[in-house]
Amino acid sequence: MTNRAISYQRFITALLALILAGVNVYAVKTFDVLSSPVLFTTSVLGEMILLVIALFYAVMGLAVRGNIVKSVALSAWGGINKDSNVKKLRRTKSRFLRFTGRRLEIARPFGLPLTLVCVIAGYFLYHFIQLLLGIVFEKQVIQIDLRIVNLVPSIRTSMQTTLFSFVTFLANIEAVLFLLLLSTVILWIRRQRLLIAILVGMAVVEEACTFVLKVLIDRHRPDIALSLIDEQSRSFPSGHVMRATVLFGVVAYLLFKSSTSTFSKLLVILGYVTTVFLVALSRVYLGVHYPSDVLGSLFFGAFLLTCMIGAIEIGTRYKLPAFKQLQFENRLLWVVPAALAVLSLLLGPSMLGLRTVPAAITLTQLPRIDQTTVQRLPLYSESLTGSHMEPISFIYAGSEAQIMDAFIVRGWFRADASTISNTLRAVSVGFQGGQYETAPVTPSYLNAQPENLAFEKPTETNTLRQRHHTRIWKTNFVVADGRPIWVATASYDQGVQLAGTSKLPTHHIDPNIDGERMYIVQSLGLRATYLEVVKPQLGKNASGDAFFTDGRAAVITL
Repeated sequence: MTNRAISYQRFITALLALILAGVNVYAVKTFDVLSSPVLFTTSVLGEMILLVIALFYAVMGLAVRGNIVKSVALSAWGGINKDSNVKKLRRTKSRFLRFTGRRLEIARPFGLPLTLVCVIAGYFLYHFIQLLLGIVFEKQVIQIDLRIVNLVPSIRTSMQTTLFSFVTFLANIEAVLFLLLLSTVILWIRRQRLLIAILVGMAVVEEACTFVLKVLIDRHRPDIALSLIDEQSRSFPSGHVMRATVLFGVVAYLLFKSSTSTFSKLLVILGYVTTVFLVALSRVYLGVHYPSDVLGSLFFGAFLLTCMIGAIEIGTRYKLPAFKQLQFENRLLWVVPAALAVLSLLLGPSMLGLRTVPAAITLTQLPRIDQTTVQRLPLYSESLTGSHMEPISFIYAGSEAQIMDAFIVRGWFRADASTISNTLRAVSVGFQGGQYETAPVTPSYLNAQPENLAFEKPTETNTLRQRHHTRIWKTNFVVADGRPIWVATASYDQGVQLAGTSKLPTHHIDPNIDGERMYIVQSLGLRATYLEVVKPQLGKNASGDAFFTDGRAAVITL
């Protein structure tokens, strides 16, 4: 196959990957609206992989046609240099313009190459600082963090827990020391002493930066009742994610430089991106880090990795003295990721010490539920960012078993958890117009906690597109005889609509949420009294649907 044909083939591959990435954006936004964390993160990973493939084949396509690209670039550069205004700028005595000109010189290692490295590294550092400022000063980041870590326990499955225990062990200190030792032995055998110094040096720099940032930020980890493993250090940044980003990045860079085929180079990049993403996801899933912890670690780790790769590339391409003896050819390094994966499979779950910790709740007794005490209860459901949505429509006094019985005997169904299979089934059934009586509901929050129970009841149309449903939260309050107090919201799904500018599928609610309150009271056949919990008001839910209410809640003693 000619170079031209290879180039066209790679450009077509890049274009197809870019088109698929554009289509996948719709999936990312859809699963975000549906509040399905696992499917959302899976679609985000797919988006990253497609973008990597598109960028990789675009660069490879340009590399094959390098002579043409180089010729066009040199011709353009020559034309720019002949321009009279450019010549005038070259003769200027302005220190700023002369400094800028030197930063754009291709022939100088500390010209354009260093400028590009600084721009890329600066991009990651800027976003790290922005996120850090958000954690320290902005309430919204904290609100999102709290709600996500509180939601995670409700979507855990044994299979996912096993998978993420393997993944997180890849970046445990024991596994990383094994990686360093094995890599050092292989590099020593091939007499690549400088690469050993670079690898060990980056490990020291990464651990030092992680330690200093943990001490300076001093952020507490999520509640221990939410975590599956014990961690004693501070939360920000994530040491596991920093190690994965930096040290796995160094090994991936060496493997990339040692690879000769296009496929193996792409495999290295995809393997690295996927592994780092899964390690970051595992730390949130296991309940030991907030999402902003791992995101900040990704940004700062990428900053360190960019500086290292940039220094090596500049040093080798311009044959700087310190890099003259640097060699990359070493096929034995492929043993490192394979051995690390085997080690994790053998030791991961056992060394992590997975556990289940029951939540410790401090209960407060209310002498009675009336107009004077109701204001002590949480009154509004919340979106992921903490914005108020519907006020509570119900206050129940009774046990979980009593609530379950009250609904189920009257033909209501308890909603399934928002797992991958349940969410995909609901999406499929919804589009086909079928029925799924126990379909998961989109999580809502109250005091940063997702609902404890959710019930739904089909309508006469017997389709998932229409349903009565309610979300119920257990509060930290009990009545005088010790029975728990629960609060709930309710709404009627009129149908599925394509909402927002992106036209994402979501249920559209009847704006009269008081009508659904009345329907549930009549459906349960229980006696209810009514208390005003908020003033009559208009509002919107997380999907942007409007609602109105008289502000009252039905009080039901079971």
